[in-house]
Amino acid sequence: MVLPIALSLASALLGALALPNELFLQGAWPLGFCALAPLYIALKSCEKPGRAALLGAIYGGLHHSLSSYWLYFYRGFAFWTLGSTTIAYAAIYAVAATYAQFLLSGKNRAYRPFVFALGWTVLEYFKSIGFLGYPWGLIPYSLSSLPLLLQIADITGVYGLSFLLALSSAIVAEWSENPGFGAEKLRRGAFFLVLLSLCLAYGLYSMQRTIPVKSEFKALLVQQNTDPWVAGEAAALRSNVELTKKALAEDSFGAAPPDLDLIVFSENSLRRPLDDFRQWYSRNPPEEPLLPFLAETGIPLLTGSPIVLDWDTYEATNSVILVSPEGVVLDSYAKIHPVPFAEAIPFWEYQWFRNFMQNTVGLESGWIMGTEYRVFDLRLRSSPGKILRFSTPICFEDAFAELCRRYFLQGADLLINLTNDSWSRTRSAQIQHWAIARFRAIENRRTLVRSTNSGVSCVVDPWGRSLVELPQFEAGTMLVRVPVYADSGLSVYGRFGDWFALLCLLLLVFAAVLNYRGILGAPDLYESDAPEQRDPVSLAERRKQ
Repeated sequence: MVLPIALSLASALLGALALPNELFLQGAWPLGFCALAPLYIALKSCEKPGRAALLGAIYGGLHHSLSSYWLYFYRGFAFWTLGSTTIAYAAIYAVAATYAQFLLSGKNRAYRPFVFALGWTVLEYFKSIGFLGYPWGLIPYSLSSLPLLLQIADITGVYGLSFLLALSSAIVAEWSENPGFGAEKLRRGAFFLVLLSLCLAYGLYSMQRTIPVKSEFKALLVQQNTDPWVAGEAAALRSNVELTKKALAEDSFGAAPPDLDLIVFSENSLRRPLDDFRQWYSRNPPEEPLLPFLAETGIPLLTGSPIVLDWDTYEATNSVILVSPEGVVLDSYAKIHPVPFAEAIPFWEYQWFRNFMQNTVGLESGWIMGTEYRVFDLRLRSSPGKILRFSTPICFEDAFAELCRRYFLQGADLLINLTNDSWSRTRSAQIQHWAIARFRAIENRRTLVRSTNSGVSCVVDPWGRSLVELPQFEAGTMLVRVPVYADSGLSVYGRFGDWFALLCLLLLVFAAVLNYRGILGAPDLYESDAPEQRDPVSLAERRKQ
């Protein structure tokens, strides 16, 4: 059992190194093609479900803790954010490994790599949806520096790459155990190379394809770079206003300010509800109060801000508000998908659980979640008569493909994401978020704008490329001309969503039925590990049986 455990540990380490990390900021893509191979070998050799569960728990817990190490810096809740989630993912992967052991236990080697790839794709899909969804740590994010391969996301979503990379690892594992070039190995290898070639060819075609630009708008992105748990609200507000004032006064802008369409702050830049603290914002920050300053600029502001629904219970939403130059809240969006157990805590209605969370863990009730997929309308100063339609996923909402897809189904032209990842304190953590978010631009072939506290603030085009970007953990601003693309229609993914992942789920269920009935698990008569099974006489005898 020592060797299988060592293989599971190795796979977790390789998977974490493949993703963006402090050693490889963009990830190490070659590892993405083989990171799961040791785990595949370990699971395939298991004879008992209990041992498979142990191997899965080891892999899941270690991979999560190594790839999401930055959760340790979440204020004073390191055990809750990293420790409890590590335990949770150990349990989830234990269950998944038990199922994998059942599917891989058949003696037919021909199908095992494909069944493993189906299973891994389904696992990453379920890991990324629902209230407990956490789309971090998926193996496709190791390909961050290979934009050609990412382009198939507008057809299959990110899960097409999950299948491709899991299949690659399984084929590598099969070959490493039994080196050689048998007929079955050649067929599997050829199939993978065809898939890889098709993905690369489609990527080349996509990146050469022109998508017409129907308009553009001018925005000022403000990156305040203040730690919300150290600096406090006064420092954050002062930094935002001072940076904006400085940017608007710079000569390099030329004639830009008069037709600037939007100023964008990051998530939670305003700590007090604007409508309820209007007088306070008329006096603060003391050096340059926000509301008088906004009126002076004559430019609308898009910013993160709470909206209090009930002052008695302090029920509030984590929201984005669009504010007119006169200080009027024109529209707002309340975050729909919470960070589980941080922004929204299930079972909060039970007193015993509420006491445990408040007194033992130290967490309060979090936010009230929104229910509406909001599309903002903004009249453009730079293009009179034109209206920009955009949606504003908040923080890690831009990691959820289905949620962002719904914005475009409701008519959004692009996404403006407001994020605060400054508490993570590491560049690789913010790059991980960017690597995930850029898939939303590719999937829907639309622009993604990210305005963050400390990074990565950027404009991502429909091919996943950052057109402009601010340095991380540096206060600064960026005047951007944001292209608004007018594709001929929704992409395949935009129309049908996670169809590929659901197809993999259907095929996996079908494979489980075949395996249970002994069809998929029948011995392979044409290629086997044992030399005597390749003897024609032996094969004839086995066929008679």
